[in-house]
Amino acid sequence: MTNALQDISPPFGGSLALLTIPYIYTQDDLLTAEGFIKKAKERGYKLTLDLLQELHSHRLLLPLYRVSDEPVEGRRINVEPSYGMNPRGWVLEAAAEGRLRDPADEGYSVAWPYKRPPNEQHSRWWNGFIYSTWQLLDVKTALSRYSFIKHGHFSPSGDAGRMRQRKVALALAALATRYLPSILGRLSMPMGVDESGLRRYRAVSDVHDLLQRAGLDPSHLQGKADGLLAQAHNEPLGKWLSLMRYASYEGWSKLQGEPLDAMWRRVAAEVLLRAHEDLVTDGTVDPLPDLTGTTWWTSQHDRLTPRYGEAKTLERALAELGISPHPKVILLVEGETELYHVPRLLAEFGLTQPQQVRVQRTKGSKINAHLIARYGVTPRVGRRLHDRWMLDASLTALLIAMDAENDFETQVKRDKVRRQLQEAIREEVKYQDADISQSELDALVHVRVWGEDKYEIANFSDDELVPAITKIAAMQSNPRTASPRWEQDLRAQLQEARAKHYDIKVPLGRLRVAEEKVELAQLLWPVLLAKCEAEYAADRIETPVLKLALEVRRLVGEVGGIFALKGQS
Repeated sequence: MTNALQDISPPFGGSLALLTIPYIYTQDDLLTAEGFIKKAKERGYKLTLDLLQELHSHRLLLPLYRVSDEPVEGRRINVEPSYGMNPRGWVLEAAAEGRLRDPADEGYSVAWPYKRPPNEQHSRWWNGFIYSTWQLLDVKTALSRYSFIKHGHFSPSGDAGRMRQRKVALALAALATRYLPSILGRLSMPMGVDESGLRRYRAVSDVHDLLQRAGLDPSHLQGKADGLLAQAHNEPLGKWLSLMRYASYEGWSKLQGEPLDAMWRRVAAEVLLRAHEDLVTDGTVDPLPDLTGTTWWTSQHDRLTPRYGEAKTLERALAELGISPHPKVILLVEGETELYHVPRLLAEFGLTQPQQVRVQRTKGSKINAHLIARYGVTPRVGRRLHDRWMLDASLTALLIAMDAENDFETQVKRDKVRRQLQEAIREEVKYQDADISQSELDALVHVRVWGEDKYEIANFSDDELVPAITKIAAMQSNPRTASPRWEQDLRAQLQEARAKHYDIKVPLGRLRVAEEKVELAQLLWPVLLAKCEAEYAADRIETPVLKLALEVRRLVGEVGGIFALKGQS
């Protein structure tokens, strides 16, 4: 078959006219009545053969085709051959032999039962009815109207309205080969289909002709698409659409019920809107509305492929849903004891998720955090909106908690480190043709120390350290623990360490206790937890590591709500 659409002469119109379209139904499916019932169940609709027959007889939901046993010479249609033993193959074969009918033209007869008659013994009997997957979009309306009729009322809309609805299904079938593969990200290759010919046809197919075959006025494309998007808007997973639009077909097609039905409505709307956009170029229809800067919701904000500047990026969508791969706070700590205590203390405040805070050990206070600041903290700038830059990813704040030594020894040195990190971030923002204010930089970079003392000395009293160190010394079979002066000597060493701001390893070394930071951290954890709980309950925060945990909690809340840069103030 050639790539051009064939001429068709009366009486071939409606669903029969679609069969003259090259590669028709290669990307979307045709279904038997049983297959239609199965697919409807996946979308949350309970159908039976009896119910399909009722919907057919009331003209609420007509099959797309009926395969007859009786060939009629004048009904033969020149179609491309199909080698598939499936509904598409049966439809094309019946069309070529003059055995295919359009139920919209012939109505319904009791001579065409949906269920196998009791006197029918042939094991391969079937009712001959074929549906399009696009007709699954009409099931909800058909069931609603049928319920209206069952209660003794007339159908709320006439046959003309139902036929307009059918034309949308025909248009979707006609347009599917051209548009559906790019929307779903997959190209189907049924048996016997020439791939190169299919690809050429998709590139040159004429939207005007396709819509003419389906009987849909091009001016109706936008309105029908908007209606489909509006129907899908309030489904249970609607608030996750900003993320779902980035999911692959293999991912979202595993949904069930109303969410799956809604996703297919959005797919259908996207097919219609892409056809509309292609018709804009020759002036057939007006351009779609420009949604840039709009502050109110419209149906087209829910497009699977958003075509406006403020559409949320994947990273921003993840951030707003609380599942961003980027932490809101990166916390740098120095030693093993801190790495053991701090995450556990943060967990007591509900900060357990990696997208909330990530604690990283630096193995010393001689660090260079510039790379972290440049590539882990620098905001990812999106488009500019008036005097702001929208962000493509959630912000991450950097909090450095160190012992007061080296570059963190004095407040002057700590302020210098902070300024240098802020300048590195400012440079990276400028590389993105944006600007960041000093107040925003101050919110992103923080440097803290435990006080004048190192971590263990700063956060624990001698009464808290002595039992833990004694236990570790006993586990190491330290002979000094047997001496009656052991505790006195240990307290003396701890007092000197406080006076001279030594690391805990100094008194341990003088008493011949091997440095076991992890074991010490484990022994001190119950003490730390009880002390912090008491201080927090009394609203008397004194322990430095508790102050740090509360600051992290504050930063997580503040940074999580920022999605734009204001620039220089």
